[in-house]
Amino acid sequence: MRVILTILTMVVCATSVWCRDLPKAEVFAGYSYLNIDTNKLTSRQNANGWETSVSGNFNKWLAAEFDLSGYYKSYGVDLNQVLPGAGTLTLKVTDFSYLAGPRLNFRPLFVHALLGGDRLTGSALGFSASQNSFAGAFGGGAVIPVGHGLAFRASADYVFSRHNIFGGSPFTQNNFRASVGVVFTFGGGRKTNGSVPGTQAAPTAQTATTAQPAVKSESTSLGVVGYATDEGFKITSVRDGSPTAQIFMRGDVIWEIDGKRVRSGQDVDSAIAANQEGTIKVKNENTIPSVREVKLR
Repeated sequence: MRVILTILTMVVCATSVWCRDLPKAEVFAGYSYLNIDTNKLTSRQNANGWETSVSGNFNKWLAAEFDLSGYYKSYGVDLNQVLPGAGTLTLKVTDFSYLAGPRLNFRPLFVHALLGGDRLTGSALGFSASQNSFAGAFGGGAVIPVGHGLAFRASADYVFSRHNIFGGSPFTQNNFRASVGVVFTFGGGRKTNGSVPGTQAAPTAQTATTAQPAVKSESTSLGVVGYATDEGFKITSVRDGSPTAQIFMRGDVIWEIDGKRVRSGQDVDSAIAANQEGTIKVKNENTIPSVREVKLR
């Protein structure tokens, strides 16, 4: 538990990458840990499981999220407190929750409030019983882009449910979960207001007052197509079979070659032809690191 929370804290505190292209949909899948309140039948229990979610972004702030999770645990229940001499009963427990609600994005951070249901199943001595309960999860985390269409997510939530699988009035379970995994993003084109601090050598973002019309141009030496911006030459496609297909991706901005600023495909070709070093500086706010150097020779 401490390891997961430490990783989550480091990710949230250390990262300041803000995605410029907001995805229309995000699909998360990963490992999840649950700390369980057993209503004093035993000490708090730990369970391993999984969590998956699907979210759709209405704008840069608001999204709707649907969340599924499942956990599995076997532990002993001391029945001597209820019936002296009864001994210990081994109880196998599975717990599934299905929740939905709004999510607020503060890229790369988010918070969500999810409500729905929880199904708890316990089995022992060949018998089993299940209960459905109202449930909810409140918390948040961080989504860190690591490549085109791919991100890393870490989150932590307070989770409640109401069960009493042994019969009688239900009790509220005050549970806590932490999850880590990967996010697959789909769609894009919606803009957020963000910047990438700590990259002083990179050019500033293009503004409306200095924006130029997007005129398509090509760098034949690199095998890429794009257009000129105030930041540099922004790549929109990479030619199949190009020797640089594994180096560049859609969304990369080439802004300097061998110390010379470039803006168009022609600038790129001229700079490469004029110098034998071939050091290209590339910027892409959707990747980590956001600024990188490429050596062609």
